[in-house]
Amino acid sequence: MKNFAIVLGLLASVNTFAGVIYSSTADLSSHSFGHVIKDAEYKLIPTKTEIREIPGCTPGGEAGQICTEEVVLESQAVVAVNVSYVDPATVSEGQDKSWLSLNFKLEDFSAQDVATLKAAYPTWRHPFSRAGEKFAKKNLALNVKSAERTIMVVDVENSDLCPINGESGEPAPGCVERIEYKPAKTFVKEITVLKK
Repeated sequence: MKNFAIVLGLLASVNTFAGVIYSSTADLSSHSFGHVIKDAEYKLIPTKTEIREIPGCTPGGEAGQICTEEVVLESQAVVAVNVSYVDPATVSEGQDKSWLSLNFKLEDFSAQDVATLKAAYPTWRHPFSRAGEKFAKKNLALNVKSAERTIMVVDVENSDLCPINGESGEPAPGCVERIEYKPAKTFVKEITVLKK
């Protein structure tokens, strides 16, 4: 009976582990423009979470009720640098800016500057704080350049592609596709956040 209880406990919760990705560089569309460091913020990124069943909850009850919750067990503190930009391909009505966030280690900056950022955490509790903007102005700079990248694309000449049925949008019955890839050159905007 004891083993049965342990098995039930394991089924009731599922652990998830993830590492923090630190990077000072990212690639954006070659059509993007108006890249600006908006601010920086102290942020806790979950590195270990657990999905738990909510006791007494009935799945699919009121308004399709979900009976699980994600609980953060461990997290890693980072300095997240927020860069705004405009990408014509993703502009939607009322939303002309897109955002990129790059994570840095706390030790990349002075303890005093990090403490100032931490005092303004979480950001939603300090809507009028300018700590993130001041931190960015003092510690960070942005470099944007065009860079060539090699990507893999479908090699149409050497692939066996199935014809698509116009009405259903499905491949022809019985057709088996064989897709080959080949390298191709493309250009991106390489965004790099530099420490002053």
